[in-house]
Amino acid sequence: PGRVIDLFARQYSLVGRHQLLDRCTAAERRRLVRHPDIDRAGPRVLRHRAGTVELGQQLLLPVLDAGPGALLWGHAATHWWGFGRFRAFPVHVTRPRNGTRTPHVGIVHVTRHLDPALDATVHRGIPIVRPERLLLWLARADTERYGHDIGALRLERTLDHAWRERLVDGHRIHDLAARCSGKGNSGIVILRQLLESRPPDYRPTDSNLEKRWEEVIGTLARSFRRQVTLGDDAPIGRFDQVHVDRPLVVEIHSEKHHTMPSDVADDEDRADRLVDAGFAVVIYWEYDIWHDASTVRRTLGAILSQPHEARIHRPTRAPHLALPVPDAPNDP
Repeated sequence: PGRVIDLFARQYSLVGRHQLLDRCTAAERRRLVRHPDIDRAGPRVLRHRAGTVELGQQLLLPVLDAGPGALLWGHAATHWWGFGRFRAFPVHVTRPRNGTRTPHVGIVHVTRHLDPALDATVHRGIPIVRPERLLLWLARADTERYGHDIGALRLERTLDHAWRERLVDGHRIHDLAARCSGKGNSGIVILRQLLESRPPDYRPTDSNLEKRWEEVIGTLARSFRRQVTLGDDAPIGRFDQVHVDRPLVVEIHSEKHHTMPSDVADDEDRADRLVDAGFAVVIYWEYDIWHDASTVRRTLGAILSQPHEARIHRPTRAPHLALPVPDAPNDP
């Protein structure tokens, strides 16, 4: 039937037998099983021979085999979401208690704590547990395996990566922490501690340099927004740090991209346009952020303590200009 063909097309050439119950008559199901283009991929899953074996098919097979309500779970789910550094195999699946009997193609976990309306979704064609719930599971799994300190560090990196890639919704994960608190969920304490410094509208740093900047200026980082585009009808550009309460922009230049004559001319033009628009511009160098943190903190604090003035501030010299000039060789 056409409805079954559409299902094969959407599901990596796989169909679970339970999915045929409301799509085919008993006679149609028998004919489908005997069709020469159909073979058995598992005890409860049919596969169309025209499909190719790929990762999506290998991950969906255990989910369909586990029966209605089954979801991709564990490291396989984090791999499919794109969390990074997690292996897809062996495939773990979670399902409600009223599922199919053994044996199963994958490793099946029975749970009563997942809310299908809040914790489940379909990602790239596979029913799967949402990233927020997987992070709570990782908090427990990593602390049990590596201990509290290392587990918390691993979870922090995974959380920021997922947030940076827009896999995690800030409001959803805060709702999850509130919903699961006080219910004996192992790992909830670490997750809630990490969320204390990550409000629902939090945006993680896009690079190690941005993270270092926030470490250097400490609590002042809360007064800045990262990677903001300024200019209405004719955008001036996208800038590293923009103050939330006053017209002040901080630019962090690297020697690699801001020392050639054409780069210098472009930077000066951008800064002049900001000043014309009423902004104060503070220019630091990447060297300052990594090697002269005290100067950055002191000069930025001094600028913020003064009344606003639309001008360019250069608290430090460019590292390539601050190098001593070698002595000229003596003439013979």
